[in-house]
Amino acid sequence: MPVHRPLDEEVEILWDLLVKMHLLVDEQLASAIDAVTRCDADQAARVRDRDDEVDQLELEIDHQCERILALHTPVAVDLRLLVTAVKINTDLERIGDHAKNLAKHTPHLVGCDDLLGETKIVEMADVARAVLREAQDAFLKRDRVLARRVVGHDREVDALHEENKRRLEGLIRERPSEAEALVYLITMSKAIERIADHAKNIAETVVFLIEGEDIRHRRLPRPEEG
Repeated sequence: MPVHRPLDEEVEILWDLLVKMHLLVDEQLASAIDAVTRCDADQAARVRDRDDEVDQLELEIDHQCERILALHTPVAVDLRLLVTAVKINTDLERIGDHAKNLAKHTPHLVGCDDLLGETKIVEMADVARAVLREAQDAFLKRDRVLARRVVGHDREVDALHEENKRRLEGLIRERPSEAEALVYLITMSKAIERIADHAKNIAETVVFLIEGEDIRHRRLPRPEEG
């Protein structure tokens, strides 16, 4: 019969908070994408209003990590979970910030639906959210295969962002009177690209949690290699 430790209860609280954070950030991103797609300023305002919830939950997770570290001095697998929680918490909060920024820029697109339709921004946003959902699934299921797959999917978002930039820069030259809205669209495309980057970070952190291997920046020497 497995031994139940006081640390296990604290870790369960931490896990539940991380799951809650994942769900909240996913809701925020979905709502922000919906606002952008429909150029809906009211929906965008609701996304911005909920950003404080994301920030509050980030603080709760940080506090729980500090509590575990102070009370239980975790080692080995427990310490790795703690490191994972801190990293994922940071990436999720930043995804929430980018969702808020998408919402913040949405009112500038009202009346410019035609411009949005000339880009791949909506498609790119859908792919970025799918990447985030896969990263979340990999975390919840502790699935290293799925996590490694997510890392590859991030490249699709990068390609769409580059395509968007080229198209929008061309439109700015063609339609200088609409330059302001077009610049906001470039900014939004970059925000979506960063969302996918943070989702990739989460997937890489899941690999670290399961395998103990840091797969970031593989071309660089590992610390133990000098």
